[in-house]
Amino acid sequence: SSIYEDFCHSPIGTDGKPYSSPVQYWSPFTQDGCGFHDASWRGNWSKSAHLDDGSLGCVNMHPGEAGEAYKALRTHEPVVIY
Repeated sequence: SSIYEDFCHSPIGTDGKPYSSPVQYWSPFTQDGCGFHDASWRGNWSKSAHLDDGSLGCVNMHPGEAGEAYKALRTHEPVVIY
């Protein structure tokens, strides 16, 4: 099945409650809470960070780049996950 960009909002979770970790940008792409968001708590942004310091399903974005990416997202835009 295809996954599509569901909707854009910031900074609340899909249930309408404040996100458990403060974020400036949040845009879910699954019904169970996975989405694109900034991750100010991350320190390792190397290409291999996911091997031992990954996410539980979300796409963590560098805080300095998350705003531009968030503004580029559109509702119902396809999201491809490998």
